[in-house]
Amino acid sequence: MRIGILTFHDGINFGAYLQVFSLKQCLTELGHDVKVIHYKKYGFLIKEYIHFIKRKHSYGQNITKINKFHKVFKHLNLTKHYNDVKKIKEDFDVVFFGSDEIWNINSTATSMDTAYFGNGIPGKAKFVSYGPSFGSTKQGDKKLEEIKPLLDRYSSISVRDYNSQKIVTNLTGEEPTLVPDPTFLIDQYERIKYPTIDEKYVIIYASVIKDEDIEIVKAYCKEKGLMLISLGIKYSWADKSVIGISPFEWLGWMKNAEYIFTSMFHGTIFSIILNKNFTVFMDPYRLNKFSYLIDFLGLDNRIYHNNPNAIGTSIDYDNLNKRINDFSLQGKNFIKAALTKINES
Repeated sequence: MRIGILTFHDGINFGAYLQVFSLKQCLTELGHDVKVIHYKKYGFLIKEYIHFIKRKHSYGQNITKINKFHKVFKHLNLTKHYNDVKKIKEDFDVVFFGSDEIWNINSTATSMDTAYFGNGIPGKAKFVSYGPSFGSTKQGDKKLEEIKPLLDRYSSISVRDYNSQKIVTNLTGEEPTLVPDPTFLIDQYERIKYPTIDEKYVIIYASVIKDEDIEIVKAYCKEKGLMLISLGIKYSWADKSVIGISPFEWLGWMKNAEYIFTSMFHGTIFSIILNKNFTVFMDPYRLNKFSYLIDFLGLDNRIYHNNPNAIGTSIDYDNLNKRINDFSLQGKNFIKAALTKINES
């Protein structure tokens, strides 16, 4: 089949890149001709880069990171750029929507761009959603009524969190499948680029972190005699900040860490995939996205505010990896069933 993927694919963000790369790779390995639809309104693009540049990084590190991301975009098999989905020229059999918060109708970045629900996409392609999230959108939001008819065109719908599942159920009368993030669908290890560093270190990967949590992280590193490295964001209280890296280099820094502290969705996901011991400082904004992941894998004890003993303890991955494999299989089975349904229709 000729498959297109529509998601947030080209932000300078490690998790955003790896989720679309993983979904594209999974579909390709199933034997399909897959392209990522290079769609983004110019307003959204400008907002993304302004947000990125405003972060506390040096100009040089910003440029290095942007350049490295642009080099790996080649792995996505992008279409030409479209500012308007109505102008898409490719003739797809299926368009996959997701993952990421593409259905967050209250996002200030996208300004409720209904193209991410399929509105305006030409042709007769069947629509499938794989793990999108409504993010901070709550049930009962009046703007959801505009979305309801757009979901009728979908052949199969899946989402990645409880909040999104309840919203779709209320809108369609049918409960969508819950699936894992696409990064669980493929083997990530072969793409890792490891750093060259002699010191043993702890990673902090967090865009939001409280002062009291900072002190906890610093105390842990001091007690263990470990270097503290911040990934992706410059923090003066870290021993070192690593900014100008590609997503695959980011994986290497994560994999080699002695321990990981994070408040990020994909920071948590890759701590799990890479079998690392970790602690989550729950960011209220991301709470909806975390719910199903944490519940399915039984990892609520890694959230600091639920369990002060979550720091420094080891995770039994010998047992957890069975659940992780089941989690991955759940996503793969949804994709296969969705494509079989389209083939038979």
